Amino acid sequence: MNRPCSNSWPPFAEIADFPETHPPQPLPLSGSLNLIADPELTAAGGQLEDRLQRWADGLDVSGFNELMDPLVCRVLAGAFRWVGADEGTVWLVAPHNRHLIAAFNTGPQSTDLIGFEQPLDQGIVSLVYANEQAYCENEIAGRDSHDATLDHKLGKETAAMLAVPFYFAFGLRGVISCVQFRQTDAAETPGFDSCHVEELASSATLVERLINSRLIMASLGLDHV
Repeated sequence: MNRPCSNSWPPFAEIADFPETHPPQPLPLSGSLNLIADPELTAAGGQLEDRLQRWADGLDVSGFNELMDPLVCRVLAGAFRWVGADEGTVWLVAPHNRHLIAAFNTGPQSTDLIGFEQPLDQGIVSLVYANEQAYCENEIAGRDSHDATLDHKLGKETAAMLAVPFYFAFGLRGVISCVQFRQTDAAETPGFDSCHVEELASSATLVERLINSRLIMASLGLDHV
């Protein structure tokens, strides 16, 4: 039986009535940990944020893969496994914001999928990117917004999909998605539910903080630590 998810998801142009998936803001530090209050560091913070934003705006797939260290890969693989996905993908928005590009994938056909370009005006991952809200669907084949181009390329049929926006370097950078495929024996797929949405969104936030930490450390010349 499909778990409750969004079997009546709204049309592409509508904002989904789903919990906000913007990354939660950390609580301010206090006491002996309030290092950020140093005026010199605060002044440099704005310059650092601007520099990282501009750097990430031009990031391509090969540059992004340098950020995918074993810890980041482990967090993502663990999240995909926990939600019961057959595989998961990180979609990176291309420079000039024309496509989402498959930059990382955990499936057996990852070499065929990496580099696939999804137009920003087509498909569900583009919906998630445009609206910055999560998507969860357990009967995806019947959705007009579903673009089956990638299914045809891989020779598979997507039955259920879960996707959340992906942030790092102080901006929206893409989408993290995972899927369950329809099996040849016609067995019903287990589907996703709201707790899976929360898990994938939390994992996306953790990956964001891991990548941001690495970028900030590198910017300060502390990447050797």
